Amino acid sequence: MVTSVKKNKNVAMKFTENLEGAVMLRRFSLRIMLIVFRYQRDGFDLDLTYVTPRVIAMSYPSSGKMRFYRNNINEVVRFFETKHPGHYKIVNCCSEREYDPEKFQGHVMRFMIEDHNVPTLEEMIRFAKFSCDWLDADPENVLAVHCKGGKGRTGTMICVWMIKAGLLKEADKCLDYFGHRRSDYNVSKKFQGVETPSQCRFIRYFETVHQRNLQLPDPVHLRVSKIRIYAIHGIGKGDGSDVTIEIDQGRGNTVFVADCSTCTNCNVSYNEENGTCEIELQSCPVLTGEIRVLFDFLSPNVPRGYLGVAFYCWFHTSFIQNNRFLVPRDELDNPHKPKTWKAHELSKESRDGTEVLL
Repeated sequence: MVTSVKKNKNVAMKFTENLEGAVMLRRFSLRIMLIVFRYQRDGFDLDLTYVTPRVIAMSYPSSGKMRFYRNNINEVVRFFETKHPGHYKIVNCCSEREYDPEKFQGHVMRFMIEDHNVPTLEEMIRFAKFSCDWLDADPENVLAVHCKGGKGRTGTMICVWMIKAGLLKEADKCLDYFGHRRSDYNVSKKFQGVETPSQCRFIRYFETVHQRNLQLPDPVHLRVSKIRIYAIHGIGKGDGSDVTIEIDQGRGNTVFVADCSTCTNCNVSYNEENGTCEIELQSCPVLTGEIRVLFDFLSPNVPRGYLGVAFYCWFHTSFIQNNRFLVPRDELDNPHKPKTWKAHELSKESRDGTEVLL
């Protein structure tokens, strides 16, 4: 009898936990679902937006628990087979997850782009040519692009298409147009555009590449000599002595690491008058192409965002002018979000951000 009571109690507790988890998942789902413009007609309710009549942005076609707050892949299949049978291509911009392309009759093209990061210039050019060729092949053809949430990587590639197709010639106008099309202002005032400043920066790079008839810029080889961090007084120890730096040449290719706490591969100095930290790098290799610089702090009280670091940025060496790359705070990935400003104790009016000297 005692064993039976314990068993029933355990079953009841497990049921309660599952129920509470389901309720929390549903609330989380609703928060995500209600902030972007959705397709809610003809028996469909999908996180899917016609950016133009023939180009679609959507969130990830999901299975398992994710289908409750992204898109149910079976419903996405039903949508395209009902609305655009035989005339659709799906572009998956996720490197971190995949599904069986045969779900969509094999009409899937994939670009391996990390979440909250950028495509290469080569990938942007390849997508621009592919998307325009596909849409030009038949007036009935449509193109659907997705990443995980259908904003950052998705918006980056759709802006690339808009520039190549001549819909809008300027990167900033494309960014604005995409964001407004993706946002549902009836339920939220939040602008649902491209996610990170680095993604916006690379769309501007592509605008220049497009003006050069999609010719890649000549390779430029540079070496980082110094990094200055302005208004650092409110971050970590406040003097830069707890900063760590990682430099990646392309994705998944770390070529340099520095640790200011131990002066590993660097020397650090702090100017108390202007709150500037200057880090002189030692033995940094020559860099070329797409470069990512990640900054973190050993102090545990520093807020961390995407990629688990305090801030980071991407740049391309061929677009550096006068051996200097100045990134204001609102153009750094992570601190670009106003909700982080208080945590960093930075004044919006002060000179802040990071300067990379090459």
